[in-house]
Amino acid sequence: PGHGGPDPGAIGIKGLRETDVVLDISLKVAQLLRSKGVRVSLTRKIDVDLDLPPRVTLANKVGANAFVSIHANATRTSRRDVNGIETFYFSGPRGLRLARNIQRELLRVTPKTSDRGVRRSRFFVIRRTTMPAVLVETGFITGKIDGPRLSTSSYRDKISFAIAKGILNYLRGKS
Repeated sequence: PGHGGPDPGAIGIKGLRETDVVLDISLKVAQLLRSKGVRVSLTRKIDVDLDLPPRVTLANKVGANAFVSIHANATRTSRRDVNGIETFYFSGPRGLRLARNIQRELLRVTPKTSDRGVRRSRFFVIRRTTMPAVLVETGFITGKIDGPRLSTSSYRDKISFAIAKGILNYLRGKS
């Protein structure tokens, strides 16, 4: 889960905090993956601050097969019309495959959400890890469609299921 502690990440509609949304989603993803026999390491399990380098160090140290950083997007302006899901990867065919698997599953469970696509980026945590890595933006907490959805536990359940399924598909070699 991205952010945490004194870094709440983005603040959305009605004070919705990115850190709370992504921690909930991440804990659910971990639980779903563990129920399928996947060994999961989380960079944080509670609302604490953890800098970027220690997140990367942890992932590299445990020898993970994949690194997934979970976030909720926001606009810096009052543009509530900006909504959608996007997944970033840094490089390589395995990173791209992981990103595509997660993005595809997210779009299946979020009808009427804009597909902002799978794109390359240079975010620190996906650039510095030694395994295929992605950064998932689960929607815009500032968006008039995504914000209210992300504020509900039932919607976060759907998002969690989709991310877990995308990771499982990747681990099983699906493209």
